[in-house]
Amino acid sequence: MNRFLDIHSHILPGVDDGARDIDESLELLKIMKSQGITDVVATPHFYASYDNLEDHLEKINSAYLNLVSAADGLNLPNIYLGNEVFYFSGIGKSSDIKVLCIENSPILLLELPVCEISESILEDINELSISLGIVPIIAHIERYSHNRGFKKLLKMIENGVAFAQLNASSVLHSDFKKTAARLIKGGYISFIATDTHSVDIRPPMLADALNEISSKFGEDCKRLYTENSQKLLERLLAQNG
Repeated sequence: MNRFLDIHSHILPGVDDGARDIDESLELLKIMKSQGITDVVATPHFYASYDNLEDHLEKINSAYLNLVSAADGLNLPNIYLGNEVFYFSGIGKSSDIKVLCIENSPILLLELPVCEISESILEDINELSISLGIVPIIAHIERYSHNRGFKKLLKMIENGVAFAQLNASSVLHSDFKKTAARLIKGGYISFIATDTHSVDIRPPMLADALNEISSKFGEDCKRLYTENSQKLLERLLAQNG
């Protein structure tokens, strides 16, 4: 059976700017299922500048367990726990960052500032990979395309230091559509994800995005993203027994 893992979503109830409550979380999971998503990583925001790490972990673990319990028996996508970690200076030397990775793996969803991608940011990304053994996946990379230093970030991705995730909505919407196409054609994107927040604001759009990719860039391109998703899921399952 082919499975699709959505690696970026805000489906945990009441923890960030995503789902407001359990009912909305379940509704989002139902929409995901209708779009072919079989597995999803809940990635609530983490901001080191004002989130206390222990409090954050306690809060999201509680929300995760409540959602898993509510979804039990409803034949909805399997839910895994991760975080969308906003970049902070020195992240590449922070061993604590490992507890924010996806499901005890070395895989970290990393959000960058919408400003200059400085040399220090690039160095930190490199340190995450080289020194800490963490695999950084850059969240919604299309948002940084106008940033100074973006070409250097793409070079790091070319060299396998980090991977890039593209929002499904950016494949379809005019604001980022051209950038998304350029990044897809350039071979920079490894993962398509929903980054869903709510039923009304940024709902899941995966099926339409993958159909658009197949139509514009070919079925092989679409297959690449579905296969990458499945390989990452297999890695997570293998690591967790």
